[in-house]
Amino acid sequence: MKFSSIYTAAIGLAGAVGATAYDLAPEGATGQIKDPDQCTAILVSAGGAAKGVGSMTTHTNDCLDCDFRLAKVPAKDHAPGSKRKIIGGRAQYPRYIGDDRGSAYTKDKVVPGLFDWDTTKALGEIPEVDHTFAYLDGDYGIQNEHQLAMGESTCGALLHAVPTFDGGDALLEMSELSRIAMERCKTARCANQLMGDLAVEYGFYGAVWKGDDMTVYGEAGEAMTINDKTESWMFHILSDDTGASAVWVAQRVPEGHISAVANGFVIKEVDLTDTENFMGSSNLYDVAERAGLWTKGEHFSFAEVFGMNRGHLSTYVNRRVWRVFDLAAPSLKLPAKTDVWARDYPFSVPVDKGLTVADVAAMQRDYYEGTEFDTSNSPAGGPYGNPARVDQSPVDGMTKDELVEGRFERTISLFRTSYSFVTQSRSTKPDIVGALTWFGQFTPHATVYIPVYAAVSEVPASLSTGALQRLDRGANWLDRGANWWAFSAVGNYAAQWFSFTIGEIRNMQHKFEDSWFENQDTVEDLGLTIQSFGGDVAAVGYLTDWCNEQAVDVLTQWWEFLDYMMGKYRDGMMMDKIHTDTLSPTKLFYPRWWLEMVGYWGFPGATYEDAKKANEGEHDYDIEWDKKPKHEKDQEKAEEEIESYHNKPPPNTETFGHPDMMGAASPMGAGSEGSVLPMMFAGLVGAVFGVFGQRFIDKKATAGYATIPM
Repeated sequence: MKFSSIYTAAIGLAGAVGATAYDLAPEGATGQIKDPDQCTAILVSAGGAAKGVGSMTTHTNDCLDCDFRLAKVPAKDHAPGSKRKIIGGRAQYPRYIGDDRGSAYTKDKVVPGLFDWDTTKALGEIPEVDHTFAYLDGDYGIQNEHQLAMGESTCGALLHAVPTFDGGDALLEMSELSRIAMERCKTARCANQLMGDLAVEYGFYGAVWKGDDMTVYGEAGEAMTINDKTESWMFHILSDDTGASAVWVAQRVPEGHISAVANGFVIKEVDLTDTENFMGSSNLYDVAERAGLWTKGEHFSFAEVFGMNRGHLSTYVNRRVWRVFDLAAPSLKLPAKTDVWARDYPFSVPVDKGLTVADVAAMQRDYYEGTEFDTSNSPAGGPYGNPARVDQSPVDGMTKDELVEGRFERTISLFRTSYSFVTQSRSTKPDIVGALTWFGQFTPHATVYIPVYAAVSEVPASLSTGALQRLDRGANWLDRGANWWAFSAVGNYAAQWFSFTIGEIRNMQHKFEDSWFENQDTVEDLGLTIQSFGGDVAAVGYLTDWCNEQAVDVLTQWWEFLDYMMGKYRDGMMMDKIHTDTLSPTKLFYPRWWLEMVGYWGFPGATYEDAKKANEGEHDYDIEWDKKPKHEKDQEKAEEEIESYHNKPPPNTETFGHPDMMGAASPMGAGSEGSVLPMMFAGLVGAVFGVFGQRFIDKKATAGYATIPM
C-alpha cells in the first residue's frame, strides 16, 4: 500500500496527559534535523570483549553538516512539579544554546561572526524527575555517570510522522529521547522502556519529515545500541500509523556476541513473552496489521515488516554489517552478498576471540581493506587509492533518478564523519573510572580516539570547540584550538597520496592509543587512590586534567604532523632523503594499472607492449590521441568515442578492478576494418549492466528506493 508522505492531525499534543506542546517552530526549520547522513553502530557484550574491557558500543556520526563538539551535561536536582523542556532535534552547529545543559552550550561559547543564533526554544515539555544524571553529549546522548552508553544509526522505515512544531502530532525524536534516558536511567533495560514509553505516549518523528518519499522514509526509523555494566541491547523505533505515537522493540545481545546496525533494522523474529531477551510496545502487531504491513498468522520479522526495502542499494546497509561480523568472527565465513533483508546474517554472532577497544576502533576505521570491495584498491580511488567516495550531487546534468541507480561501496569509515567513538562500561570498575568514551573527530581512519571519562567536570576544550563553518585560528593566527580541524587538515591533505600517507597516519594513531591502552590501569588506579584520600571532587579533578592533557597533546602534535606531511609529500614527490648533501626526492608517479587504464600507452587498456609494437612500426597506426584513424569509415565514430572517454569518468562500479580484470584491448592492424575503441566500450557497458542488472522489489518497497548519500 502507499503511505501518505505527511501525517497531520486536527489537534496537537496540548491535550495529552502530562505534556504541553508549544507552537514554536525552530528558526530555519526545513523539515529535517540534518542532511540525510546514515551512521554505523556496533554493540559488543561484556562476554564478547577481552578480559577487563567490559561491554562496548560505538557510533560513527556520519554527517556532512553536524556539530562535531563533545559536551558534558551536569547532574541536577529539580524541584517537585518541574517540567523537562523538549527541544526539536538539531544536529547542525550549534545543536543547542542555553544555560541548563552545561558550559559547552552557553551562548558565550558560540563562535562569533557566523550568525546571530538565539537561545534554543522549547517545543514542549514533559514532567521532570527529582534528579537527573550527568552525561557526555553529542548529537545524541553518549554515556552517563552510571556507565549507560549508546550508539545510533538511522534506519529506513515504512511509517513516519510530523513534529508538533510543523503541524503534526509527534513531540519526540531520537536525540532528545536518548538524552532523557541518559538523565534518568542506569541500565539498558530502563533506557529501552523509558524511551519506548515516552515515544508511545507523546509521539515519535524521524530525522526527516518533509521532502520526497525516498528521503523521508529512508530516515523514518532509528536504532540505538545500548550498553550498561552487565547487558547490551539493540533498540528499534519508528512512528505508528497515526503519526501521534510509536512502535518499538529491543533485543538483548547474548553474552559472547557482537551485533551491528547500519541504517537498516536488524531485529527480525520477536518474542515478547521472552522477557529475558526481548522488550517492546504492546501495539507492535496491531499497528503492523492496521497499516497493511502484515497479516495475522504470517511470519513476523520486525525488519521486514516495518523496515524499508532498499532494493539494489541494500548493499549500502548489509555490507557493513557483514564486515563487522566477518572481522569479529571470520570462522563463520558469512557470505559477503545476501538478499535485501540480509537473511543470511543472524541478529548477532559469537566472536572468535575477546575484542579490545583497539579491535573495535579498527572496525570503525575499515574501508574493506584486503577484500574484493576495498575502496582503496579501485579505479574510483584514483592512482593513490583514496578510499573516500564523495556524496552524490546532480552535476553534469545528472538527474536524481540517474544518481540513485548507481552506487559505490559504502564503507564504515566515511570521509564526512563528524565524530565517532567507542565506549566502555565495566562492572569490574567503579563508575568514576568505569565509564569511559574513546572519542575521535573527523573520519575514523584519520582520527585519534582520545580517552574521556564520563566523570570529568568538563570535557577537553579542544573537543568542545569549533564549527564546520570555518577554521578559526584565533586572535594570534596560531591558536588553532579544535581537534576536529587538525584531523581534517591532515586527513584531507594526506588523501591526495593515500597509499603513501596512510601508514604515516596509522603510526601516529598507534603512538597515542597504544600508550593509553598500556597505561589505562595505572591512570584509573591512581584516580581511585586519589578518590580514597580526597573524595570524588579530587578524583574528578585529576581525571578532568588528565583527559585535557591528552587532548591538548594530540592537538599540538597533529598540527605539527600537518607541517611534516606538507613538507614530505608535495608536487608529486616524497622528500624522504633530507639529511644528505644533495637533495634526491622520490618521484611518486603513477602505478602501472592506472597508466594502462587512462591510456598512457595509447588508449585506455593499452599496455607497454602495445605501445612498443606500435612505435616499432609493427602496427599501422599512431598511438597519440590527436591522430585520427586512417580508415575513413571508422574516423567519425572513433573521434566521438575518444571525446566521450575524455569527458566522462570511468564507470562508477567497484567491480572494475585493475586492468587485468577489464582485459587489455588489442591494437587494430593495418588491415582491420573495426576500431578497438568500440570493442573496449562495449566491454565497459557490459560490465556495468552485469553489476547493476539485478533488481529485487517486493510489496514492501512501496516507498521507493532511498536516496543514499555515499
